[in-house]
Amino acid sequence: MTVNEPEKSEFHFSPRANRASEINWLPWGEEAWRLSADSGKPVLLSISAVWCHWCHVMDETSYSDSQVISLVNEKFVAVRVDSDRRPEINSRYNQGGWPSTVFMTHEGEIIAGTTYIPADQLCRLLNDVSDLFASHEAEIAGVIERAREMRLSEPASISGPCDWSMVDYVTGLAEQGFDSENGGFGTEPKFPYATALSLLLKRLAADAPGNMGEIVRLTLEKMAAGGIFDQVAGGFFRYATAADWSAPHYEKLLEDNAAMMEVFLDGYRLSGEADYTMVAYKIHKYLTSTLLDPGTGAFFGSQDADEEYYRLAAAEREARPAPMVDKTIYSGANALAASAFLSGFQVLGDAQLREQALTALGFIWENLWDDDHGPYHYFDEKPQAPGLLLDAARLAAACLDAYESGAGDVWLDRSTKAASWMLTHLEDKEAGGFFDCALLPASTGYPSEQAKPIVENSVAASALIRIGQNTGQKKFTDAARRSLESYSGSFQEFGLFAAEYAQAIARLLDPPVRVTVVGAPQDEVTSEMIRAACRARIPFRSLEVIDPDVYGEDLAETGYAYEGSPVAYVCIGSSCQPPVKDPVELPGRLENGWAAISPSWHPAG
Repeated sequence: MTVNEPEKSEFHFSPRANRASEINWLPWGEEAWRLSADSGKPVLLSISAVWCHWCHVMDETSYSDSQVISLVNEKFVAVRVDSDRRPEINSRYNQGGWPSTVFMTHEGEIIAGTTYIPADQLCRLLNDVSDLFASHEAEIAGVIERAREMRLSEPASISGPCDWSMVDYVTGLAEQGFDSENGGFGTEPKFPYATALSLLLKRLAADAPGNMGEIVRLTLEKMAAGGIFDQVAGGFFRYATAADWSAPHYEKLLEDNAAMMEVFLDGYRLSGEADYTMVAYKIHKYLTSTLLDPGTGAFFGSQDADEEYYRLAAAEREARPAPMVDKTIYSGANALAASAFLSGFQVLGDAQLREQALTALGFIWENLWDDDHGPYHYFDEKPQAPGLLLDAARLAAACLDAYESGAGDVWLDRSTKAASWMLTHLEDKEAGGFFDCALLPASTGYPSEQAKPIVENSVAASALIRIGQNTGQKKFTDAARRSLESYSGSFQEFGLFAAEYAQAIARLLDPPVRVTVVGAPQDEVTSEMIRAACRARIPFRSLEVIDPDVYGEDLAETGYAYEGSPVAYVCIGSSCQPPVKDPVELPGRLENGWAAISPSWHPAG
């Protein structure tokens, strides 16, 4: 048995002893499709994740079985895809979990599929699929073509105006699914549902009635004290297999931890509960000690699951090597981490968090952004996999967060550039919404049919609404509205996964709150003004930071007087207030002004 070293291979295999590399794997691409067509062999697609326990088990067992290796190499064209590196492939072919085992034609159409499968069953399935494909190729092609025609002829979802009842519907699902004993939503397995918690926190900020406060309090407390949180090294595991948050799956992902750090920071902002900041800092410590790449200042993607390691006491862990870290740098996940760190600066006033965020975000922009192709998805010696919607949306939002944290106009320019790229290259101009990818290399099979997933569109819409409010460019807000309206007839079918959608609708419908801070970025009072605006108990706000040294001659024309010390100007909806010179006054000014004109966040009657 051999141990595969992922960093030295084109493919990721289990870090433990296995023979999976003896299969003649090919990457997703034209070579595989051509070889399948020329040989008449079907394609075996394996979708795995570098952090996935059962993917490792399948490498160590099924794909290390001599008969399986022989059958795959003899009768199939084997293609291996890392779900983190190619999320658009994963979203189209995943069979309900990882690993996904998919049998396909050379045109990328699915013949059959399953998830993890033991070696003996896999051997039978390999023989059955090979024999079926060889003896019934024409019939299979006919069935697939009819299925494809039905898929492409499905009517588009009904579009319509967005209203508060949609927000109420999703928050109602969270209340109905709340586990009043253990916190969280549903039974087992138990996922954190960070976006649902974020939605409830926005409603709490708006003083909407309901059980949101208890839901958030119990859930955050139970998760922080439970097995899903690493009590030794910090950081959240991906999910727990039990309702009480015990028996977790031990993988840790950058994007999950960034999202949870944001949730705990928002919880502290609304409640003042110091324990929430402790959890946020423990997440921060984990990210900076384990996933931070000291050479670039960006963050690696994930850390492997290792049950034996994580079940050890703290002293015993120190004596053993930590689980493997996937040293791939992902643009969207780094943008999400940067946003969380910038929230930490805004809420806690910790300047180190802002500097770490800007370093990571700077690396992503300089190395993974291209004006023509948009964001590249990941960096592994070079940028790869360009043009994904979620990366562009997260990058646009993070750059705007940097600007709103007083980091300078360059970040607003970058945010606007990412938003403009989405409108130019990904927007469905006829039906509204955004396609999840611009143009896929080797667009065979399902990837040739562009998709408009609701979560990615909701993240994009939220970013575009913010940028539209900050820049005054209506085209961004209009595009966001068209995207959200395109799901108005179908969002219910996504359950709690529509929490991101509900947040975007709330941001669209809520009256815009705009704070313009005029002051030198290096002035501590300017930073205090920024943090004061972020501490206000309101759901949303946008921040503009004007450096008088840069715009001094133009300030008089814009109506922003500057008398040598930082000052904040507040506009809520179409109403503007007198300037604020004392940061202490700013939260109250925002809260009272917003409450006076805000539409009801109460459930629609």
